[in-house]
Amino acid sequence: MTFSVLDHYNGFVLNNFIKKDINQTDLLNKISLTWSQYNKSNLFFSKKEKKGIYVYGPVGTGKTFLLSLFSQYSKVGKKIHFNNLMSRIHDNINSNENKSKKIELFIKKFCKDIKILFIDELHIFNIVDALLIKKIFHILEENNIFVMTSSNFQPNDLYKNGLQRADFLPFIKHIKESYDVINVASEIDYRRITLNQSKTYFTPINKDTEEEFNSLFNRLVDINNLTTKKIEIKSREIHFAKCSANVAYCTFDFICNANLAHDDYANIAKEFKLIFIEKIPKMTNDYSDQCRRFISLIDMLYENKCSVVILAENPISSLCQISNLSKEFERTASRLYEMTIIQSS
Repeated sequence: MTFSVLDHYNGFVLNNFIKKDINQTDLLNKISLTWSQYNKSNLFFSKKEKKGIYVYGPVGTGKTFLLSLFSQYSKVGKKIHFNNLMSRIHDNINSNENKSKKIELFIKKFCKDIKILFIDELHIFNIVDALLIKKIFHILEENNIFVMTSSNFQPNDLYKNGLQRADFLPFIKHIKESYDVINVASEIDYRRITLNQSKTYFTPINKDTEEEFNSLFNRLVDINNLTTKKIEIKSREIHFAKCSANVAYCTFDFICNANLAHDDYANIAKEFKLIFIEKIPKMTNDYSDQCRRFISLIDMLYENKCSVVILAENPISSLCQISNLSKEFERTASRLYEMTIIQSS
């Protein structure tokens, strides 16, 4: 390679953006070695040792940052969030005709002029995605794309207890045998290190916290010139009633009770830099659908570097009380700790 990714990592350390962590430098060294071996096998037309990297571990351990760093400085990489990838795949196979061919054409076009694809936050929760991801990986490998994947789940836990999981097990076996599977362990959640003490997460919901929440909104906007903003998504529209420039105010019911999907939340995230969300309930089993939408919303806002101000019934650590979503919500919770900082524009 014509660069040292560790040099770039150390640059972040020297400028006090991150704290040096031996687990992180070890990971970068392992990725560099696997990529180097992959390139050599391509050069000499030999059997490839590994087809890519599968990195898993708890939230906040730097998986996304490190793989993004490697992808960026390789000069031949591209990053895409798993939700975004699946959404775009579904858009391209919206009819029953030649689905496999459509997927292949999309992948080839998307990966034109790159050698590395980083798929961030891989998680499988339905049989459709379980079957599609096998096809996607196969096409990427057939086209000599080095695949880097981050996940909160070790391979054996992907799609655990899912419908027709037996059909998915060959993919897990393939990942374990053909990819360099690396566990990133750290007791530090690096997203929380930079947590600003400015109060932007208000709990519980009562008269005092409602006043603080609304007072902060009033300080950040021109209260006399609030507008309504219409966001068009495919064949429908979403109307935000209280907006000022790139700041929006809405209720949990408004944004999570409606039948919105990843694309909808992605478009919302592109419109606003800061969103105030009030009256978020303690999410129990009765709120399973709303909780899944809230997870998608936070994913899309985070991907677009948005901030949020929250008024919720419970603290972040106990906001989700749905057992089968607890693992998934760990990522959401960690992101909320980071996002409840008002970023400078």
